[in-house]
Amino acid sequence: MKVSLKNLIMTALTCSLMGCASLNFYTQAVTGQVQLLLDRQSIDIVLAEPTVSQEVKNKLLLSRDVLKFAEEELGLPVEDSYSSYVDTGKRFVVWNVFAAEEFSAELQTFCYPIAGCVSYRGFFKEEAAQAFAAKLRQQGYEIFVGGVAAYSTLGWFDDPLLNTFMARTDEKLAALLFHELAHKVMYVPGDTRFNESFATAVERIALSRWLAARGHPDAFDLHLAAEERSQAVIKLIAVTRNQLAEIYRGEDPDKVKRERKEIAIAMLQSDYKSLKENWHDPETTFPEFEFWMQGEINNARLGTVADYNDLVPLFEKVYARHGEDLPSFLQTCRDIANLAADLRISRLESLATGS
Repeated sequence: MKVSLKNLIMTALTCSLMGCASLNFYTQAVTGQVQLLLDRQSIDIVLAEPTVSQEVKNKLLLSRDVLKFAEEELGLPVEDSYSSYVDTGKRFVVWNVFAAEEFSAELQTFCYPIAGCVSYRGFFKEEAAQAFAAKLRQQGYEIFVGGVAAYSTLGWFDDPLLNTFMARTDEKLAALLFHELAHKVMYVPGDTRFNESFATAVERIALSRWLAARGHPDAFDLHLAAEERSQAVIKLIAVTRNQLAEIYRGEDPDKVKRERKEIAIAMLQSDYKSLKENWHDPETTFPEFEFWMQGEINNARLGTVADYNDLVPLFEKVYARHGEDLPSFLQTCRDIANLAADLRISRLESLATGS
């Protein structure tokens, strides 16, 4: 949920004046964000607290190391972000609801008067997310509800570290922080795919450089292996999504489309099973994809992977063409972000291919 609290508050006030039907949504968003801000504690206080586990303290110290590297070595805009900590008492800080039509590979967008359009609606309470998802299901949409460990207020406020970060491995914690900092570099209202693909690309670039700088070649090699596996699975998902898009564009009766859709999804699961059989430790190395494949696979679930990964290869090629000079790459991405929506992707593709 990459929208600022300022936008949410202004939108909530607008809705209250206009009798907006979604006032409850904006109210819960503002209330949830304000509560996080009120619950923040400085990292030094948390580190001195005897009731806080050593595991959490170690992660907080690691986060400081990551943020220092991000600011001093990568030039990312850290400022006072993640200088405080909040234990939310929950598994996730927000739950996002994604929706897609039965015969569409594209996610539905949810638009707000000020914040723009995004491909999800976020809730600070899981039951509220599930209730909204149930309403969409009744309207015939395919739904995916996903818990989110972190989100960005885009620099409007100093985002805290959360307990929802702490169970991650060192590498995954660093990746998350790099990803969220990337949203402070650049954010285009209404373009989730562009924003998230950019942040994922920066995350991967920054994590590789951080691991190399730490002098842990084993961790770096494991990271590269994990990245290779991740991209292989994402490619399978992308192929399936493209197949479904082709099916949906066809002239077949709905019954035939449903049958072909089931076959395509079953093939994805089968191909994934074959892929992981070649992995050295398939049951433990990539549990997130194991979980993903075991859940209900529908257009909404497939769309979430696309939003975060579709444009990553293009961004990485642009980075390579900049001689892996990160500040230059980031400035180019800002320039692209300032273009009109119909020119943004074509410019990215042109820079990636050198055409």
